[in-house]
Amino acid sequence: MRVWLKALLLFGLMVATPFVIQAMIGRPPRWFDAAPYFSIADYIPSVQTLIYIVGVVGVIAVIFNYLFYSTGLDEIHGWLKLAEREMNVILKGVDASSGKGRADDRIKWWNDINSKSPFSETPDEIFKLNEKDAANRGAPGGKAQMTAILLREIYDGDIELAQTKIEAEMIANDGKPPFVVAGLRNILGLDEFLAAKAEYEKDKAAGVVRDEPRFSDFGVNWAALLLVVRLGGFPRDITMTKGKDPDKTIVKNREALELLTRV
Repeated sequence: MRVWLKALLLFGLMVATPFVIQAMIGRPPRWFDAAPYFSIADYIPSVQTLIYIVGVVGVIAVIFNYLFYSTGLDEIHGWLKLAEREMNVILKGVDASSGKGRADDRIKWWNDINSKSPFSETPDEIFKLNEKDAANRGAPGGKAQMTAILLREIYDGDIELAQTKIEAEMIANDGKPPFVVAGLRNILGLDEFLAAKAEYEKDKAAGVVRDEPRFSDFGVNWAALLLVVRLGGFPRDITMTKGKDPDKTIVKNREALELLTRV
């Protein structure tokens, strides 16, 4: 049971207990006799009304808690939290400057040393580094960008668009799937899809004819996902740094995702 739900039920119990005891004993507590009379007391709900309100709130909380767990919303909530934690691990190894920013830094560096080393091969090195940034999809920056793209679609509840992005990457890489963090793999049903696709290819080679599995048939329900995103306040724990000291700043959540998807 979640902490906030336990706190709500405990608060309701604390409020209701004195009134239940009073109703059972039939006599108000002694401090009530000595308390001064205020006209505002006329507007205080009766004991029965307070017990009814607390009971209704408690029942609603229990029902919501049951639905949250029984419909799999809690599982999706956990996957989203895991994905954000994995994202933060990746971001620790990422230069949060954009690709243009890194290129500008390199050009400035070249201009600073140009007068000192007129025969340097630095321009060639800059070109090579910029090409490496564009092509190296397996590096932390590439992983962060791919994760940011997928998270952006997930937070909008568009599972099929995120799956389409993965399929496009697979086509471009001879069927090899891109890096997808834990949590998102579960939400998108990636592992189940890959297993079904491998089984399909095996049957196809053996001459067995059947429909090819579709990625869109896997993954969680988009409505349940969107409900968890709204109730859970996602994105909420993504943090990255931008710039260098002393101008280093921290960007979070949507702003961080937008920055990464513009790289």
